Amino acid sequence: MAAAIIDDPGAPVFFLSYARPDRARAVSAPREPNRYVMRFFDELTANVNELVGSPAGQDPGYLDLGHGGGEHWQKAVLHGAGTCQVLVCLLSRPYLFQSNWCPLEWDVFARRKVLPRAAAAPGIESAIVPVLWTPFHEMLPGVTADVNIFRPTGLPDEDYTARYLTDGLFGLLRTGQTEIYEAIVWKLAMHIQRIHSLYWVEPGVPEGIAGLRQSFSEGMP
Repeated sequence: MAAAIIDDPGAPVFFLSYARPDRARAVSAPREPNRYVMRFFDELTANVNELVGSPAGQDPGYLDLGHGGGEHWQKAVLHGAGTCQVLVCLLSRPYLFQSNWCPLEWDVFARRKVLPRAAAAPGIESAIVPVLWTPFHEMLPGVTADVNIFRPTGLPDEDYTARYLTDGLFGLLRTGQTEIYEAIVWKLAMHIQRIHSLYWVEPGVPEGIAGLRQSFSEGMP
């Protein structure tokens, strides 16, 4: 049976989770996202907007810009992760092994229930989309190993996927492989559209961070 869907027009279609300096460890003012993260977010947002649309004056994506801090900032991030429909995670070594907030954002989203929008929808799949940002050689830790890394299909050249899995999106940008990068970002936007059209993720905004995961290695033997 299809879920009783009540879409929140103010909720983001996707939330971009990426590694940034943890505020508790910062010795200076928090840094804004690097220009490559901003470029990726802007281009993905534009693509998703073309595919899904959004209310006037509102972007379909959410990105924590690293401004300010304290309780207000914390509530804004938790609200974004607790109301978005797709969690896009930029996997890197800092994301997986050094950040406290990335596991927390993942945990907030993973606790929410994914429901089909229609009875004919295919079996439930994850609305968490891990994307390779930079290559790493360690095994995926904990819960991250349970979700497949995004691998685009239907690209103009079969070699595109191999280059993405070797260099990551950041590496593609740094080495001037923009044609491959842009094709993969478009395919990612189409994947977000597909998830958004088939499934609905129930909102679930925690009151605070108590009890939330702060390491992907928590619970590992």
